[in-house]
Amino acid sequence: MPTTRTHGVKPHPSVAGRIRRALRLAGWNALFLVAGLALIGVVGEAYFRLQTPFVENVHPYAWSPTVGGIFTPNMEVRHTNGLDFWTESRTNRLGFVDRQPIGLERAAASCHIAMIGDSYVEALQVPIADKFHVRLEALAARELRHLDVTTSAFGISGTGQVNQLAYYDEFARYLRPALLVLVFVNNDFMNNAPILEGLHQGVDPDRLKNVSATRGADGTITLRPPWPGAEVRMAAMPPPPWHTRAADHLIGMSPLAKWLDAKRRASFPDDTDPELVAQVALLSWRSPTYAALLDGWRPTTREGINDPFLYAREMPPVYEDALDFTGFALDQFRERADRDGAALVILSTHYMGTRGDLGFDRLTALAEPRGIPVVDYNDYVLRQGAEPRRDGTWTHDGHWNAAGHRWAAEVLLEYLKRNQEICTMRKSTTSPPPLPSRRTDYESIASGEPAARSDFDIYLRENTVTYLKSPCGATDVQAPFFLHVVPENVEDLPADRRQYGFDNLDFHYAGGAALAFGGMCIAKRPLPDYPIVRIRTGQFTPDDGQIWKVEFPVGAVGGEAAARSAPGRAPGR
Repeated sequence: MPTTRTHGVKPHPSVAGRIRRALRLAGWNALFLVAGLALIGVVGEAYFRLQTPFVENVHPYAWSPTVGGIFTPNMEVRHTNGLDFWTESRTNRLGFVDRQPIGLERAAASCHIAMIGDSYVEALQVPIADKFHVRLEALAARELRHLDVTTSAFGISGTGQVNQLAYYDEFARYLRPALLVLVFVNNDFMNNAPILEGLHQGVDPDRLKNVSATRGADGTITLRPPWPGAEVRMAAMPPPPWHTRAADHLIGMSPLAKWLDAKRRASFPDDTDPELVAQVALLSWRSPTYAALLDGWRPTTREGINDPFLYAREMPPVYEDALDFTGFALDQFRERADRDGAALVILSTHYMGTRGDLGFDRLTALAEPRGIPVVDYNDYVLRQGAEPRRDGTWTHDGHWNAAGHRWAAEVLLEYLKRNQEICTMRKSTTSPPPLPSRRTDYESIASGEPAARSDFDIYLRENTVTYLKSPCGATDVQAPFFLHVVPENVEDLPADRRQYGFDNLDFHYAGGAALAFGGMCIAKRPLPDYPIVRIRTGQFTPDDGQIWKVEFPVGAVGGEAAARSAPGRAPGR
């Protein structure tokens, strides 16, 4: 039987066939999409790695019992926001991102200007050569050569004038500045107040890492030294859903991911901060005083914690309290400047606005009754036909760019031209103040030959062993010290130590020494009263064992060491 054939007409596919075809098409499309995205990611990552010098910030912070947070001296600093700038600088021997400090005699002979402030003086966003105090020195060398202007800068981010008093007491004072410039930013009001600063940092306001102030029961405000232990976190809440360890790791290692995260944060700021709300509640429960100060305040985010100072005519009590602390800090600077024969001025940044704006008016209401002039940076930039925020700051960062630093230098030069007597009168007044006691101790100790030298110079004075190193940073003193004392008569040892033949006086540096003036470390340990014949000492860690070790004989209790150091080794190294 013949078969019937059809020509030119395809049979209709079954439903299952149509589904398989659609799935194959979708699979290919998905594959091309994934491949395309992967290619874009690879190209983007390669581009950003080629264009960005580094991804992670490197901020080698140290801590001083007299100052608080500070940079480790003579260390490299890297800073970027992932979008606008990538700067590499180096700290000086005092622990600030600036040139090495001018000599004391040179500073006293010149019209020295010391800048004190927070991140605007620290200025990690630009190279040191572009910072406003360096530019001011260059401008004055051309236009006010007869005044012989020199400058220095003492700035650490996240600090206010209360915290910065230590920068003057420990460092700037000894350069005998003719003019002391306090650079004021909107968040300084908050930084000066322990409650707001604690809430902003998310830590206990009674345990702050920097010099702070406290109000007594009688209402008197006094300075408080840095908290010697670790800061105590308050009311830690679960992180937001996008904030995971994996995301943090990716952002830390990928320039592309860092750029995307920076764009996200700039475009979609957080609306609320539940952790901050919880911390306000905890402080309110802690004491009636805190409850009264925080009454009526409903915070949203830590980023907006400064807004009431600038935009609210009626502020909650905790903000009025912050103005009192700022006034106290200005009183303290006024007293120090008068004592040391220095002029005092405030440089108000663009965030404060200009006369008629709430922030600027609140600042001048505190400064003018205390006889402290306020130099208006914002007004100066507007007089140049520019817009301070648009033209003087980075696109994705509110700190000054190179133009902003240039304008800050120019407005200070303008002030100096109008007040040249600051320099001419200063050169013929007061003798230099005494150096800090720690510096005096250092010079006294280092005047003799050390008993031994290794990573530290080791001195024996008045029945005390002293360890000294300069320059010295936090990493040099993280490891514990071992100190083994061999007596002349083993019977002088405690009963539980006689079997070992030596006394164990191991200690940790954090107990009583400081990063002293000029980035020096000094540690002291009293010796027993019994006669000693030999000392073994050094540093160690449980994981790595001995880092360094030195052993030397002792001539008598409290006397000089009989042995001297090996030749050819540099002091304190």
